[in-house]
Formats: sequence, C-alpha cells, structure tokens
Amino acid sequence: MKFSFKRKFAFIIIILLMCFILINILYDFFRGDDIDNLYDKIYFRIKYYSREILETTVNYNNINENNIISKNNISIELSNINYEKTTGLLNVNFYVYTNDEKRLDKIRSMLRVHDDETIFYNSSIGDMLFVGNTDYLLYNKNLYSKLSEKNFNISKLNKNDKINIISISNTNCKTIELNFNLGENYEIQNRLYIEFLNLIYKTQNNTSQKVFTPLGEFKIIVSF
Repeated sequence: MKFSFKRKFAFIIIILLMCFILINILYDFFRGDDIDNLYDKIYFRIKYYSREILETTVNYNNINENNIISKNNISIELSNINYEKTTGLLNVNFYVYTNDEKRLDKIRSMLRVHDDETIFYNSSIGDMLFVGNTDYLLYNKNLYSKLSEKNFNISKLNKNDKINIISISNTNCKTIELNFNLGENYEIQNRLYIEFLNLIYKTQNNTSQKVFTPLGEFKIIVSF
C-alpha cells in the first residue's frame, strides 16, 4: 500500500510539472510577443526557418576572392575588413549595387553580425521599405529576436556600434560601413558571419522590390 501511494504521488507530481512546462511554452508562444494572430506566428516561423540562404566564404587575408554574392538584380561586395584584437575594433565595408546599373535610391535589410557564440549586431538598417506581409512580421523585433538570437550570447548585442549607409550620387551603388567594438582582446570564435536578411531595394522611378520572395538572406562568412 505504501509503495502504491508513493507511485501515485510521484505520478501526480510529474503530471503537474508537465502541465507547468506546457503552460509556460504556450504562454511564450501566444503572448510572449506583440503578435496575437496565431496564423502570423506560425507563418513567420515557417518562412524564417525555410528561408533561402545564399552564402560565400571569404578569407580574411585575401578578401578579393569570393567576396561578391548576387541574387536577381542585386549584388553585395565585401570591399574591406579590419579587426584589431587588442582594441576590439571591427570595421567592415560593403558595396551594394544593382546589376543593371539603374540608380539605387533606397535599401532596407535586417543585419545580423555574429561569430559561433556571440551576436554583435541584430537590427534593421536603411530606409523603411515594405513589399508584403512577411516584411511587417520580420520587423516585429520581439518575434524576430526569439528566432534569430536563440542559443547565442547577447551580452555584446548592439553596444558601441555604428552603421553608415553612404549614397554615391546618381549611381547604382551604396556603401555600407560597419564599425563595432567587440571589447579589448576579444577572440572571434571560429568565423565571423555577416547576414543581410530580407533585402528590399528601390531604384529610380520604380516601386520597392525584394531580392528574395518571400524571405531570404545573403550570408558572408569571414574565416580568420
């Protein structure tokens, strides 16, 4: 009889614990961000995890090789990168340009910069441009952050960073300058990943266009 009571008690405790965990998971899923529509939550998660990813790997000591990545009418070129370990200062420059040489008026993208363990930047850059419903869901910071920052160290996220987007007048090109302070003597873990997600652009006299439909990213991997 004693043994039977202990088993029942243990079973009840396990059931209560499972209910507690389930309630917390459901609360996080349904109420943990600013989107109340269940369809939108599921839709965006599916699109995010199934996004198209185009990537190229560049050697830090030879960035002129494999440093251009293209999709449809847009190319991104890594033009310069410099990392000073003693000071922790990271500087990266890109060219973003149209392949048909039409004047590039505006660009918009989510930019995520990280190594294997730590995220250094994860936010939108450029002008406010939208094409479809997926774009609105992407710029819901709470929902996007849960997916894109999971299992990363975020202690250095968006601290002491600076992003400049420079327009070269009446040309098909824009320059993006990234300046980060990773902290003195920070050792980049394995590789540096620079990701442009959901790049939207606007050329002269045209409406906004997406490089990827519905969602995709350019990933530049820098090996040291």
